[in-house]
Amino acid sequence: MPSLSRIDYFGLNTEGGPAWEGRGKRGKPEAPWTMTAPIILGIWFGLVTGLLELGLLYARSQLLGWSTLSALQISRHFAWMIPMANLVLFLGWGLIVGLLGRVWPLFGTRRIVLLLSFPAFLALLLLLPGLYPFACIALAAGFSSVAARWVPASSGKVRRLVCTSLPVLLVVSAMLSGWKGSQLVLGEQWASAALPAPRAGAMNVLLVVMDTVRADRLSLHGYGRKTTANLERLAPRAIRFDQARSTAPWTLPSHASMFTGLWPHQTAVGEDRPLDTTYPTLAEFLSARGYLTAGFVGNTYFCNSWYGLGRGFAHYEDFYDEDLVVSVTETLRSSALGRCLVHLVNLPLGAERRRKDAADINEDFLDWLSEQEKERPFFAFINFFDAHSPYLLPEDCGHSFGHVETAAELAVLQNWETRPKQNIPENERTLVSDAYDDCLTYLDSQIGKLIDELERRGVLDNTLVIITADHGEELGEHRLYGHGQSLYSQELHVPLMILLPGNRAAGRIVADPVSLRDLPATIVELLGVSSDSPFPGKSLARCWEPGPGQHGPSTPAVLCEVALREKVSKNQNRAPAWRGPMTSVVAHGKTYIRNADGREELYDLRSDPADSRDLVGSTDSTDSLARLRETLQSLTAKE
Repeated sequence: MPSLSRIDYFGLNTEGGPAWEGRGKRGKPEAPWTMTAPIILGIWFGLVTGLLELGLLYARSQLLGWSTLSALQISRHFAWMIPMANLVLFLGWGLIVGLLGRVWPLFGTRRIVLLLSFPAFLALLLLLPGLYPFACIALAAGFSSVAARWVPASSGKVRRLVCTSLPVLLVVSAMLSGWKGSQLVLGEQWASAALPAPRAGAMNVLLVVMDTVRADRLSLHGYGRKTTANLERLAPRAIRFDQARSTAPWTLPSHASMFTGLWPHQTAVGEDRPLDTTYPTLAEFLSARGYLTAGFVGNTYFCNSWYGLGRGFAHYEDFYDEDLVVSVTETLRSSALGRCLVHLVNLPLGAERRRKDAADINEDFLDWLSEQEKERPFFAFINFFDAHSPYLLPEDCGHSFGHVETAAELAVLQNWETRPKQNIPENERTLVSDAYDDCLTYLDSQIGKLIDELERRGVLDNTLVIITADHGEELGEHRLYGHGQSLYSQELHVPLMILLPGNRAAGRIVADPVSLRDLPATIVELLGVSSDSPFPGKSLARCWEPGPGQHGPSTPAVLCEVALREKVSKNQNRAPAWRGPMTSVVAHGKTYIRNADGREELYDLRSDPADSRDLVGSTDSTDSLARLRETLQSLTAKE
């Protein structure tokens, strides 16, 4: 039996026999290609490209930080997904090249090497920061042309290299796959086995975050349409907060505050900066006290584990499901070429905003819950992404308020996030508004089903449930659309409900402004583990259980911040938040906003909840502005 180094995967032995088609160094004609030759070469190119891409990505992450992987939307499975994706892509391409070689007699070695090496060079060049796509294409064409001229003249060496290294490449790729898969499976098992004993009778905690849900579009808060029938059904059993505020108008800093109890300027997270290990998270704190921890994420962009939100969760599903299954599209997208391919052939939704709908997330969470030890309490975090643009319902769901009847209307929703919004026609505004309400109704129905199932299983009897949103959404107010645009109430005023076991404090309504920043302090106090809590803020339990000497809830000022760009832009046509950092304070019955250029805004919280009438300049605003400036200074002062 010949050794691996002597096996010729092209049908010819490396020790002798004719080489590839064309002319060798001595000018003798070479044997014609077999059908297997380009296929085997495709496999070799795929594995080499995958491993080199993996190495470049690792080097890039070391130089620029691991958050670069979050920006590329790469799963934690990337160690095996990238080689696998390239293997599949190059194998398919090699098959096509082989067929071309059979039907086109002049399709010789140089052309085949050119066609196989070009995507390999392109994949690696696409990972180099600062190179434009056209520059990558031009450079890849040049490098592959050089390779196409060199390989036929050194065919014997190249053949031996391919035949000798192919088994090694296959083994290395298989080891990477097995190592990462076992790490995910065994890591969760080891983390669970190492948990300390929990407190006797400890409550479970379920934190449900509805991504991009503004409070004033919920019938729970008086909206004219019946968008939240299930939340209304739960309200008599819960504590409802009518003026809850997110700490930021976009996902990452808002979630970071809910997990750490810190203001955005303290966590300092951003598009290129994840939540680091400086401060402990709620999941870490509860895990250290015997809690099983799990996260189930619909927003795979800013809630993926690369941004630090998965820290402390033994089980965290962002790009994969409960069975560690990754979709074919997700695998392809892990590679540079795969991302290009998916972008070119995918639906208009694009791969950048793929999502798991609420029904899928519910199923994943309930399946995970069924497999856990009943004697241990759990802390579960669920992020629902269904109300985020493009405001499209799952295929099997009916519409309650609007109907997408034409291809043009569907295209409006599919391309809404990137569509210019200077002059939106009224019919498109209505279409988007209806679609948003439809998504809220679907999301509400899934939350109702989740709570009902937990109650049927008897889990709800000992579970603290918190239902809120990370931020809201502008739908034309202030001539703005989307979120991360401003610090107006449409982006910061969010729903908040707390369901306590035994329906304690049921039906209580809190009208005072509160901040989601206080959720960690609230949870640890309700669990009875606040004595050594690292979380700042005040427990919201003060709102329904005043302490000794208190006659009602003490309402601290509520701070909101956004800093998507560090420098101040003079372009007044841009959204306020994109002109530079902004801060806002809700206190003393007023909403105060300071823009990046120092311009101030002042709104009355009770008479003008939509922030439509700026009071700056009015005769009675002087005292309010002075008080709010002082409050803002105290909240943002460096500690």
